[in-house]
Amino acid sequence: MLVIHGTADPLFPIEHGEAFTRVASNARLHRVEGGGHEIHDRDIDEMVLAIATHTAA
Repeated sequence: MLVIHGTADPLFPIEHGEAFTRVASNARLHRVEGGGHEIHDRDIDEMVLAIATHTAA
């Protein structure tokens, strides 16, 4: 399982993503530095790469 979480999310702080990956089997956390609760165009390439890398493993 891949968890993608922004480090600057004001609604669900990064600690929520970190906690989730500790309790979900085989979860891996990908942090989007400076990312908030929404998805920005500038983050899409990074997110696609993270997903592609995760699914190829």
